[in-house]
Amino acid sequence: MIFSFLAAIAVSQELQEKILTNANGDDRHPFWSPDGQKLIFESNRDGNWNIYLINTDGSSLELLVDHPADDRNPSWHPNGDIILFESNRDGSNELYLFSLKNKSTSKIDLHNFQYEPGMARFSPDGDEVIFTSVVDGKANFNLFIAEIRSGKVEQVTNDKTRSVYGSFVGAGDDIVFHSRRDTNNESDDIYLMNLASGKTNRLTTWKKHDFCPAVSPDGNKVVFARSMEESRPELFMLDRGRGSERRLTFNEDGDTQPSWSPDGTSIAFNGWRNGYYRICVLKIE
Repeated sequence: MIFSFLAAIAVSQELQEKILTNANGDDRHPFWSPDGQKLIFESNRDGNWNIYLINTDGSSLELLVDHPADDRNPSWHPNGDIILFESNRDGSNELYLFSLKNKSTSKIDLHNFQYEPGMARFSPDGDEVIFTSVVDGKANFNLFIAEIRSGKVEQVTNDKTRSVYGSFVGAGDDIVFHSRRDTNNESDDIYLMNLASGKTNRLTTWKKHDFCPAVSPDGNKVVFARSMEESRPELFMLDRGRGSERRLTFNEDGDTQPSWSPDGTSIAFNGWRNGYYRICVLKIE
């Protein structure tokens, strides 16, 4: 058992990291295009948060969504033609769609929803979005799912602490997120929930924080950030079938916000490098 653990560490330490960005500003929240050729991310390199596009080899950087307000947390529609992001351009945080074809922006009208949505992701069919919102002005963040066309919103979790950073898994029957529901609001763990039954499976039980989960395209693995010494985050990967964990990064600085490539071979994430957050890619063998 000890040999297996040490062998896993040795393999993990050999994984090669590629840093794609090097601006005088923070680059965060990378997300892969459906064809695996590009990444979108948020950056404050120009003074406020805007959305950028870059090839996965680090070439052809493009300012995609530019506005005096803050545009953040981008993600990609499954058809590859639309970007989902959040912005406070109208005075409060709301969800927007950006068309890559005609370069136009439209707001998602969440009918009768009185709170501010954020950290949104598309459903596999692109008809719905899952997002996080604080409820009743308190610290109890919960997850919601909205139909894009109708604006109908359904609350998915109802926790008194926080359940956040949700995303759909596989065909969309399940969601993954991190929550403090079982830790008396002291630490975060990773959870998987079936939307039809509401049954929830706790995947991690770390003494500090496990957060920012992302499930592999085949649904078998979950990569996430874990708080280490002095709360410095590193990336770990959970193999759900084997019930085993593997540490992916070994850095003096923090790594977080992982995103799987569509073919399941690479992880994009933001890492603290040389005084700023950079967009990085790690090849998973």
